[in-house]
Amino acid sequence: MADAIISYNSLTKVYAGIAMGTLLCLAAGYFVGELFLSSASWDWVIVLLAFICLPVIVAALGFYIGWYGKKSTVDYTDPTWQFAPVQLEIDDAQSLVKQNRRTYWRMVSNSSYWTFFLPIVLLLFMAGLPVYMFIETPDLGGLESWIFGLALSLTYAVASIGALLATSNAASEDFNILLVREAIALAKVQEKIPGISNVRIVLDKAKLAGYEIYEAPRVVSRIRSIERDAYVESWSDDLHAVTRVLCRLHESENSSQVIWWWISQDRNFRKFVGADEKGYYVQLPVQSRIKHPGVKDIDLVFKNAVAILILEWLKTRGEKDELREILEELDAVPIEG
Repeated sequence: MADAIISYNSLTKVYAGIAMGTLLCLAAGYFVGELFLSSASWDWVIVLLAFICLPVIVAALGFYIGWYGKKSTVDYTDPTWQFAPVQLEIDDAQSLVKQNRRTYWRMVSNSSYWTFFLPIVLLLFMAGLPVYMFIETPDLGGLESWIFGLALSLTYAVASIGALLATSNAASEDFNILLVREAIALAKVQEKIPGISNVRIVLDKAKLAGYEIYEAPRVVSRIRSIERDAYVESWSDDLHAVTRVLCRLHESENSSQVIWWWISQDRNFRKFVGADEKGYYVQLPVQSRIKHPGVKDIDLVFKNAVAILILEWLKTRGEKDELREILEELDAVPIEG
């Protein structure tokens, strides 16, 4: 059954290409350095060809080797996945992301800053090395050729390994856990909001033939002392931003269900009572100079979400001293509607 979903192709040729290329670049870099770095004359053509064009070609070749390896490493037949939601604590969600990258590294694209910036730094270093040698004429004890060779080989190795890790293939769309980093950042902010408790990362999980995939991460938080009655659900499409917030106060014996939606395009909370489908806007209870909080005003958005739920609970279901204390911490005032 597993073979029907994913079959793995050998990466021996790719690994050999990376290893051999790294050694060849070291030797070629040393040879070029011996020819030109110690020369007392200055020739822009040599600088352009040997210290700019050659490193760029080496970087491009290394990237292609890694790109080709990742694209060809698996054959994937997209099955029909059946999803069910699971809840994770923040630490568990972070561990899941790391484990997913390790377990399914052939399928996921795992990019990082060094993948893109280290080759650029090395290319600039190699382009500047002959200029430095010509202007400063330092005594490097004959090591300048080895320095250039090492930089050239590192450029090839970093470009190829970085491309091998960062490139997507046919299985990446399913095995990447998209937007989970954004959801984790959103959850960490909510942990610090007065009145919020039981912050969880919720993902839709599917399992088939020993493989697990996850999608649609969001954050679900409860309200302290009324955990069974109310929750806040939120989504993010960008790091350190919030795009949607759903506040829900469950139906009780004497009160209808009430929900509020906040969306980034609107920047206001819209209230829906019972079966009402039109809803209406409500005032923000938390005192602030920001009248219409946006996607980056995460703290203010969730303070208002908590205050709105608590004020509605107090209005329709009785009194609780702990809820009043939370409102004081939030600097919230009663609202109309």
